[in-house]
Amino acid sequence: MSSSFSFPDFKTLQPYDKRFLKRLRSRLRYYFYRVLCYKECHQFTLFLNQDPKWIPIFEKVPYRCNAVLRKYCDNRFSKKVRIQSILANFQLAEKFLGNERLETLIREDRVLLAELPDGLKLYLNINAIDPFEGFLSINIKNENDENVYDASFSFLTPNKLLIASIQGPNEANSQQLVKSATKSLYGIRPMFMIVNVFKLLCQLFACELVAIPHKNQAKYRWNDYNRLLFNYDDFWKENNGIAENGYWTLPLEIERKPLEDIQSKKRSMYRKRYEMLDELETDLNTIFS
Repeated sequence: MSSSFSFPDFKTLQPYDKRFLKRLRSRLRYYFYRVLCYKECHQFTLFLNQDPKWIPIFEKVPYRCNAVLRKYCDNRFSKKVRIQSILANFQLAEKFLGNERLETLIREDRVLLAELPDGLKLYLNINAIDPFEGFLSINIKNENDENVYDASFSFLTPNKLLIASIQGPNEANSQQLVKSATKSLYGIRPMFMIVNVFKLLCQLFACELVAIPHKNQAKYRWNDYNRLLFNYDDFWKENNGIAENGYWTLPLEIERKPLEDIQSKKRSMYRKRYEMLDELETDLNTIFS
């Protein structure tokens, strides 16, 4: 990997498409945004050359640079706010995650955060799904390294963590993957388990946890019903979120029922669930302390 960076040209940034008209539209769109966002591209390039530790993630996947030109986490961001948010994310990630974790993350694309029951593993990743939804993600994988659930996020100034997407598996056996993981997590569905992880991280980082409204999610299209398979607003409500200041604010406390209030036949499961969450909190504290 080089120690200097220049913004990629069209052929480097955009995967080749055999369809001529689509390739032409993509090329015209690229040059339009390169001119429109000339200042922001310069800021981005200057930042990476001044702090070159982040360069490898864009040399591995140049398409990630498209976030500077098009979208980043919140479709309300202007080009000015977008570049400010991208650069702030890198600066805050260094503050919260620490140099040792960042070096491993950038080199290997993921860091193991915790081992969960039945071979499930929790990872911090360089987001490999869509850079429009952020450059960082948390995911749960099973013993076969199959993706169970994934959530991308970004740090925002002055002291926020924004959950930008929640995505389940896209495989023929997706339902079985989620069902099996739910059983292994003592009844916690994987998407809710990932929210619990964010809550623990925000407690550790002493930052606020916010979540993207449905209509402001990066992939939202008013006329495209296939991109978002569930309603983000409904999900944040299920997590006791409060809509304020343009986002959903999520509480950091993980709700726990007193064991004496739980049916006797379910107490063992809940006891194991709480022990798992306690172990996870200890693991995260050990990694990021």
